[in-house]
Amino acid sequence: MIIGVPVYVVQRISDIVPNPFIGREIIGKLLDRLHVRGFDHEMIGKVTDLIVEQLRKSLHAERNRLAEILFKKFVKQGHIQFRLRLDGHNWRMPQHMDPNISTHGDQLTNKDGGPLEKSLFIPHFDSEFNREESEVAIYLDGDSALTWWHRNVARSQYGIQGWKKGKIYPDFIFALHTESGAQQLRAIETKGDHLGNDDTEYKRELLSFLSSNYAWDTSIPAGELELISDNGTTLHCELILMSEWKTRLPELLDKNSS
Repeated sequence: MIIGVPVYVVQRISDIVPNPFIGREIIGKLLDRLHVRGFDHEMIGKVTDLIVEQLRKSLHAERNRLAEILFKKFVKQGHIQFRLRLDGHNWRMPQHMDPNISTHGDQLTNKDGGPLEKSLFIPHFDSEFNREESEVAIYLDGDSALTWWHRNVARSQYGIQGWKKGKIYPDFIFALHTESGAQQLRAIETKGDHLGNDDTEYKRELLSFLSSNYAWDTSIPAGELELISDNGTTLHCELILMSEWKTRLPELLDKNSS
């Protein structure tokens, strides 16, 4: 019965509300509102699990709403920065590659049957990509506007942290040269259509927001990776579903190379 075990309910929401005193206050207010709506102790006891489930959903949504507000505020104020780092907490570039490449299977080739030419790391092998990823890689490698491209290995290399707990790991990062002479860096997240609507919209919103608030930082804290760039370099991030990449990616490359 929920009225008799508030400590239990505090534990059930502790991953969302880590402060137990605040958690207990929330539960007290919830019980008061339920009583006002006509729920007696016996009725509450019968639907305790449902109440806790709905409470968790509401708290999770409210936490994300407040986190988004603070995240965007701190980004605009410069307290949170969208930048690369190399201080031991993220992926480090390997000093050498395995010379025994024969054990990796067939190499991934470009649309003309030759080796890929614009990847930062070569060679690439068929076993490293699924069918859709290999098609995207081959398409990028053959685009004349590209300077280089890199396939980001999920959860081990370059990740973007937003206001939700999990990071976003773009699948491809590439550089474009434009007619104006400025360089543009672009990170693309390519995901299947099975992605949930909430997850998809969150990623689109985060990537769009960070793109519009990205700026090269002139101060380099000790231990971080210094990036040399002129003021014309920009960075954009975008999410593209696999079902739409054949139309969306050409549009992006054509728009940003002009």
